[in-house]
Amino acid sequence: MTNESTVPPESGTATLHSFSRNAVGVRAGTTAADSTHAYGVEAKRVDCDWARNTQLTDGVEELFAAHRRRNESQPSRYWYPLSRPTYGVEEVVEALDSLCSFRTSMGEKTRMFERQFAAFQRCSDSVMVNSGSSADLLLCFLLTNPLRPLLQPGDEILVPVVTWPTQLWSAMMAGLKVRLVDVDPATLNVDLDDLESEITPATRAIFVVHLMGNPCRMDRVLELARQHNLIVIEDCCEALGAEWDGVPVGNFGLGGSFSFFFSHHITTMEGGMITCPDAETADQLRILRAHGWLRNVDPATFRLADDELDPRYAFINWGFNVRPTEVQAGFGLHQLEKLPAFNRRRDILAGRFFDFVDHLPCFTRPVVHPLARPSWLALPVLVRPDAPFSRREITTFLEQNGVETRPIVAGNLAKQPAAKLFGLDGGNFPGADEIHWQGFYVGLSPMQDDQGFDRLLDLIHGFVHSKTARRAIAA
Repeated sequence: MTNESTVPPESGTATLHSFSRNAVGVRAGTTAADSTHAYGVEAKRVDCDWARNTQLTDGVEELFAAHRRRNESQPSRYWYPLSRPTYGVEEVVEALDSLCSFRTSMGEKTRMFERQFAAFQRCSDSVMVNSGSSADLLLCFLLTNPLRPLLQPGDEILVPVVTWPTQLWSAMMAGLKVRLVDVDPATLNVDLDDLESEITPATRAIFVVHLMGNPCRMDRVLELARQHNLIVIEDCCEALGAEWDGVPVGNFGLGGSFSFFFSHHITTMEGGMITCPDAETADQLRILRAHGWLRNVDPATFRLADDELDPRYAFINWGFNVRPTEVQAGFGLHQLEKLPAFNRRRDILAGRFFDFVDHLPCFTRPVVHPLARPSWLALPVLVRPDAPFSRREITTFLEQNGVETRPIVAGNLAKQPAAKLFGLDGGNFPGADEIHWQGFYVGLSPMQDDQGFDRLLDLIHGFVHSKTARRAIAA
C-alpha cells in the first residue's frame, strides 16, 4: 500500500538530522563475499572518495541551502505539511556516484540494499522493486505464478476495505477474486470477527495490511489461516520497523511488501521491497520482476531443455519490468542507516500527540495491542460522533491555518468510483464507514522540530476549547 501523500514544494530541507560525510562505498561490516549477487555482476564497488571531497559535499550543501532560501522566500500554504524531506548530502553524492560511473541500472547497490534490508527485517532475503505498489503486484502474482502456482485464477482472497487501492488491483490483476472485509475503527486494522465470518469454501488467502504502522493481531490471523488452510501475505508499506510479539511485520506469511515513497519511513524517491522467507521465494520474485528472465538468479537451478539456448537470455516464465535503479538503491543504503534515528523521533512525537489526544474528549486514536510495537507513519484520529464539531470543520480549520490534512488512506474503498466499476461497491462496512466519515490524519515527520509540533498541538487545543465553550454557552 503506497499511500502516496502530498509532497509539498515548500517543505524545505531537514531541520533535525545532521548530515554526515561518511565515505561512499561498501558499508561497515559488509564483505566482498556478502556483496556478491546473481545479477550478472559482482558487487565490487570502486572505492570512491567523493564523500570525503569537501568541495563536492560543500557544493551539494550549498545547493540545498539555496533551494531552502528560495522556498522560504515564497508563499507557502502549509507550515505543517504531511511530509518533509529526509535525505541529504550522502544520498545525493551516492546518486552522483552511480550517474558518473554509468552504472544506473539495477546492479550491485541494489543487491547490497536487498541484503541489508533483509538483515534489518531479520528475514532470509528481500527483493527490491520500483514501488510499493509493484511489491504488492509481485506478491499477488507469486500466488498465481504459472511456474509454481500456489492458487488458481478465480480463487478468493480477503482484503481489508480500508487500504491503498493497489492492494486490491494487484490481487485482481493476478486473477484472484477480491472479497472485502470490514475494518475495526478502534485499531484501523482488519475486523477479525468479520474476517472470520467472510471466509468461504472458495477463500484461499488473506492479504492483511498494518495500517498507519499499527500491527495487526497476527496471532489471530495466523490461527484463522491454519484452521482454514489459507496463505497469508502482508502489506507493510506503512509499517517499516513495526513488530508483533517481537517479530518484524512482513515475516508472518509468504512475503511482505514495503514502500519507500517520499513520505514513508525511508525514501528512495520511488521504490519498494518484498521480504522473503526463503531463497526459492526470492528467486521466483526476481524472475517475475524482470520479464520472466533467468538473468537475476542462478540458471543452474533451472534445467533448460534446449542445450543450444544461451542461458544469459533464457525466459522461463512471464513477468514484468518493475526493476529499481541503482540511484534508488543508493538512496536506500543511506536511508536504512538513518532509519533507527528516524523511528525514534517518530515514536517521541507520536507519543506526545496521542497523550495529548487522550486528554481531549472529542477524539479517539488507534488502540495498540500489548504485543504490538507500532511504527507510526502518520497521526490518525477519529472525531467522536458527540464532539461539538465535525471532521470537516476541524480539517477545514487546520487547512486554513496552514496544517495539511488528509483522509485515513482513501477511506472506505467500497465508496470509491472504481469500486462500482469492478463490482466491489456492495456490502455493509460500518467500521470502514466510521473511518471514512470521522477519520483524518496529520503528518508525522522525523524532521519536525519541537517548536512547530508545539504550535500544532496549541492550534488543535484552541479549536477544541473554542467549540466546547460555544456548546456550553448554547446549552
